Amino acid sequence: MKTYDTILQGHEATEEQAIDWASGFDFSQSELNDDTITFKRYIDTVNGIDVYYDYGADYYFFAPAESTL
Repeated sequence: MKTYDTILQGHEATEEQAIDWASGFDFSQSELNDDTITFKRYIDTVNGIDVYYDYGADYYFFAPAESTL
């Protein structure tokens, strides 16, 4: 899975903040990586960015939406 190297983590990171981040962050400045994330849950797609939660490591991460690849 291709993911951006930008993540949100910590006790203040919430689903709402992750969605807000995806709607306002310029992901063209973030590198894409090939990752294998086992414990992921899809949250939403915002402006061509898929938002996921890694419930194994407790952080939110972002990926290009399937239609944008």
